[in-house]
Amino acid sequence: MVAATTSSPVAASAKASAPGRFAYRPDIDALRGAAMLAVLVFHLNKGWLPGGFTGVDIFFVISGYVVMGSLLGQASKPFWPRLGNFYLRRVRRLLPNLLACLAVTSLAVAALIPPLESGPYFNAALKALFGWSNNFLMGQIDYFNPDADLNPFLHTWSLGVEQQFYLVFPLLLLGIGYGVRRSVPLLTALTVLSVGASWWWTQNAPMAAFFLMPSRLWELTSGSLLLVAQRRGLLVAPWLKGRWLRLAGAALLLWAVVATSEREGFPVPGVLPAVLGTLLVLQAGPGEGGRFLPGRWLERGLLTAGLLSYSLYLWHWPVIVLLRWTLGMETWWQYGLAVVGSVVLAVGAYGLVEQPVRRHPLTWWWEMVLALLAVVGLWLGIDALHHQFRGKLFIGPDPDPVPFRERIHTYDPYILNSGIKEKNCTVPIGKPYGLATRPNYDLCQKPGKPGAREIFLLGDSHALHLVPMLDSVTSRTGQRLTLAFQMACFLDTSMVATLGNVKFPVCQDLARGEMERALERLKPGDIVMISSWLNSYLSGLSSSGKPSPMVVEKHGRRINPPEARAIHVANLRRFAKQLAARDLHLVLTVDTPMLLQKPMECRPKPGQWEQCSPEPQITARMQQTIRETLTEAAAGLSNVHLFDPSPFFLDAEGRVTPMRPDGTLLFSDDHHLSVSGSRSLAGPFERFLQQQGLTSPGPTPSAPSP
Repeated sequence: MVAATTSSPVAASAKASAPGRFAYRPDIDALRGAAMLAVLVFHLNKGWLPGGFTGVDIFFVISGYVVMGSLLGQASKPFWPRLGNFYLRRVRRLLPNLLACLAVTSLAVAALIPPLESGPYFNAALKALFGWSNNFLMGQIDYFNPDADLNPFLHTWSLGVEQQFYLVFPLLLLGIGYGVRRSVPLLTALTVLSVGASWWWTQNAPMAAFFLMPSRLWELTSGSLLLVAQRRGLLVAPWLKGRWLRLAGAALLLWAVVATSEREGFPVPGVLPAVLGTLLVLQAGPGEGGRFLPGRWLERGLLTAGLLSYSLYLWHWPVIVLLRWTLGMETWWQYGLAVVGSVVLAVGAYGLVEQPVRRHPLTWWWEMVLALLAVVGLWLGIDALHHQFRGKLFIGPDPDPVPFRERIHTYDPYILNSGIKEKNCTVPIGKPYGLATRPNYDLCQKPGKPGAREIFLLGDSHALHLVPMLDSVTSRTGQRLTLAFQMACFLDTSMVATLGNVKFPVCQDLARGEMERALERLKPGDIVMISSWLNSYLSGLSSSGKPSPMVVEKHGRRINPPEARAIHVANLRRFAKQLAARDLHLVLTVDTPMLLQKPMECRPKPGQWEQCSPEPQITARMQQTIRETLTEAAAGLSNVHLFDPSPFFLDAEGRVTPMRPDGTLLFSDDHHLSVSGSRSLAGPFERFLQQQGLTSPGPTPSAPSP
């Protein structure tokens, strides 16, 4: 969200108009203020105003409207002065406050967020510095998941959308020698193409639809089209102005901020009420004497919020997030502190940074040199906080809320005195699966006793987090342990899962290749054990109870969760039958239940983890879905065995328990077990193996027929 200018230009009235003249629209600043307040309330507590996030969409429409007016206002100037003046005004208007916010927030992150958690946040800050954070965040996060509420730079995604718009839009218009008439075909084409792209992405890649500028371009260009239509005199009918049109727009906006769904059909068609309502208010204009609301006090309040909207948008989110990391955001005094802190910082930055730069401009070349030096200096500073000074400025009470010894992914090797480490057990990032890149079993193995069965663990990070359990078990049973895994890989031979439009094409090749290798090299009686993040891939739910953001595709076609489960069952059964023909066993693992938030985010206490855990019915539904899917895969196949760790992480009410009564964490994040959590399954898993007859030495291979 970026307010393009403090004043809001629009075509002047017929009485006062002249080519390029504009009149100030106080109602537009008030609309900005209302949109900012909706965003603030939503960010404080989503339950208070469920559709408040559409305030950003209101800003998009306003920005397109105002920018088009600004460009048309300079249509008589030569090409390069027009372009240079436009970009210089954007830099002067937006950059100083943004740099101040990024600098202060980065220092606060270094001081208040545990060092092991801050890395992705510094990366987001660097991308925000160059207007690229929306593209970066698309592949990193789901905007509506609880994890997103802990990223102090998440809100910069909308700044990225608008900055990319500001960069490209004037070039397109000036490139065609735009005017009021000549710009209409271009704006219409951009709007239609963007709506189409946004609709397609909404159905097939929701986070791409949410974050990418081409998906949001139509919201900005619709505001530009309205301005052009007004300049051409196409909207002068009496019923297209005034109180009733303004009330209709306000009603649509109220509907948008109250009832817009964050998941279902957003942004297209879900954002349409917000966009249409904004267009109606912009078209209606202020009433007699510039009045647009029934009370002067309300007008003045919203105007003030509108003037501060850019600064308040920049500063409110870091304040809220850093409070969540430290004091929490649960009580009324904490909400009050968040509001006061946001307003104080926003007013300070507006008065001390934003306004002085605008009111006392330097020559253009001095401004550009200083802007370049400031950007490079802050870039180097954030990079230093991320690397050289990482952890050295931290002043919080607990620099490692999840101890290093509990983080399976940080172990190297994963089992002491073994070759089981990532470089031996996975395909290198960015490399295709093949003879030179596949897991090296000579190194990725824990030896066992002669004649003992082998357990071959195959999957993604949810296979990796079972390694401490299997290390404990095989140390007692004498079985050999071999591992092949790939992070974020759905282990299926015909489907691929994507999150945030990030595809992992190596996964299908890995699944096919490692299953073939298992059939070739394992001996009768050996065990293939498969474990992956099935709750995300197949349950169709997130831990908050909303639809899962994970997208599953087959041959490039998105498929729904029931269809994906049916395909996965068929693929597992096909593999199990191939194993049975060679007297090999298959152990399928029901996914471990998920938390609602990472332990370091919700700070659980023994016996009090409601904020960390999903509602019991959500957990039960997710676990039952995966259990039924794998039970169907095992039906009628005597060599397939099902291990379900779910009961060992649920309390009497069915709520996920993130820690033991003594405070030992069982999870390292919201869906991965800690080392202690994994080892706590050793006893149950060993009993499971014994009950299934899988711990005794394997059968002796029969002599081949002559």
